[in-house]
Amino acid sequence: MRARRAVALIAALIAGAGATPTRGVPAFAALSLAGAESTTIARDVSVQEAYAVVAQRSALLHLARVRAYPHLVGDYSLSAQAGTTPNSTLEQHLLSVGAGISLNDILASAQATRSAAGDVLASQRQADAAVLAARERAVRLYYGALSAVALETFRAAELAGALRDRNAAALRARSGEAPELDVIRADVTLEQARADLALAAAQRVDAIGALASATGVEAASLATITTEPGPPATRGGVDAYVSRALAQRPEIAALMALVAARRADVSLAKQSALPSVTASGGVQGGADTGQPIHGSVAGVHVDLPLGSPASSNTQIARAQLDAVSAQLIDVRRTIALEVAAAFGDAHAADASAQAAAAASEQAARALRAVELGYREGASSSLDVADARRTYVQASVNAVVAEYLRAQAYAILEVIVP
Repeated sequence: MRARRAVALIAALIAGAGATPTRGVPAFAALSLAGAESTTIARDVSVQEAYAVVAQRSALLHLARVRAYPHLVGDYSLSAQAGTTPNSTLEQHLLSVGAGISLNDILASAQATRSAAGDVLASQRQADAAVLAARERAVRLYYGALSAVALETFRAAELAGALRDRNAAALRARSGEAPELDVIRADVTLEQARADLALAAAQRVDAIGALASATGVEAASLATITTEPGPPATRGGVDAYVSRALAQRPEIAALMALVAARRADVSLAKQSALPSVTASGGVQGGADTGQPIHGSVAGVHVDLPLGSPASSNTQIARAQLDAVSAQLIDVRRTIALEVAAAFGDAHAADASAQAAAAASEQAARALRAVELGYREGASSSLDVADARRTYVQASVNAVVAEYLRAQAYAILEVIVP
């Protein structure tokens, strides 16, 4: 019956064998899955870098918008010139102030702003993608830690069961009802259980440490397991999930924004064939040949490169557009495959968890029957050892399968916003 209580303990920790994904799932009392995701996102370096890129490109967008603004110009010159009498010199000093504007900047402003705005949008969606990756990492760490805690608890129950078997074998050996070999076999099983518990404890420490490091919580607080509402069961078929992902995933939105930005770059590159024209105007004052002067000034500067770089610039911009367009096609295909695989994994994990829970229950019944038979002299120690190995493996499979099921549904919710 103690073996039965051990099974009941594990079942409680994993929220019941055969539970559906819409029921409560395991959770740390001190840290919910949502809390783990939010703190992991806040501490994730990739997310921080992505938002830094957003800030950088936002500044570049501002520069693109003010590119067509007129600019103030000022010139001052001081030089010597011949005086009005022989061997005499005068100073010429002129001060000009006004405003200038580049006609090319005006023509290119719309396309430059469009390109920069596309880059900003792309960086924002890339930051969203980094957030999704951080959430998925948090889910894996969270359920990995929960599974490690549950497995350690089960290994402790396994050790208690092996100790009971050893005591039963020793009692029967002392009464002459069983050979001393039964005690030796029970000792081997007991030591193996101790080794399994030590390994499970080490794995728990590692898993808890990884989760604590990612979330910034104290590792000591991650000890008590409770339940919280789990992700809902899948709604619709795999095609509906794939369509939703293709419409909402930030990676696709980022590349679509980049495509728009690179198209603007192509238009901008074509404009490089135009000559560079800068116009300025203002007022000038000073002295020339000793006489004060004051009046308006204006100027136009034209620069036409003989090399005609427009063709090369356009080729470069088109190549960049083609590369991003190819990436968009590939990302669409990759996401469709990823979502279809995650959908299948969730349903497979569901079926696996239910089957593993049923197998664990049957193995527990078989073990109880064999233990009872051994105490009554109807079973051998080999039967007990074999039944316990079967029970242990089936129970471990059930624990792992239950957490993999919860993880699979949580990941599906992450990758399909």
